[in-house]
Amino acid sequence: MRVLDKFNAAVRCPYAHGGLACLPPLLDALAEDEPRPDGTRWIVDDNARLDMAALLRYCFPQPEVHVVAAEYGAAAHKRGWLRLDRALPTHDYTSLVETAEGWAETDRTLDDVLQVYGRPSAIFGDQDLGSAKTLGYASGDRTDPLAVFHFGEAGDAPSARLLAFRSGDDMFGASMGFTPFGDALADERERRRH
Repeated sequence: MRVLDKFNAAVRCPYAHGGLACLPPLLDALAEDEPRPDGTRWIVDDNARLDMAALLRYCFPQPEVHVVAAEYGAAAHKRGWLRLDRALPTHDYTSLVETAEGWAETDRTLDDVLQVYGRPSAIFGDQDLGSAKTLGYASGDRTDPLAVFHFGEAGDAPSARLLAFRSGDDMFGASMGFTPFGDALADERERRRH
């Protein structure tokens, strides 16, 4: 299996491929095959602790594998390495990014997201409807960031429960919103830390 095939399988289902630890070496191998004239590496590590993805991951309950896998997927998407199951037309992608943060201010489920936004470009994590996972939506333009919906376990809901939406990965240009359920989980996690 080629490295690109291995990466795309592993980023979608890390548990089946050795966990998150298998992703950086695969990305390193992809980067070796694609040298960049400016000498940059596959992942931007300048101020990485300040980006929105790290902040959002800090707020989530365990397990967070799907959230981290989605970050690797977003980094790969920027470089054209993430194979999309579906690329949204530009108009649909723009509409999703412009409406999802406000739309996510109400508690939602995986079924709700699929009904409104359709099949995702990539699913990171367990494929079961009730399991924690992240759905990624992308346009055909890889300069557009991967827009992601993060879900927790379904519990008593009919499908996984939406925790948060995020588009973009920098502190100033990112769009991010928690559902009331996601806010409550983040608050509970913070209380347990102190």
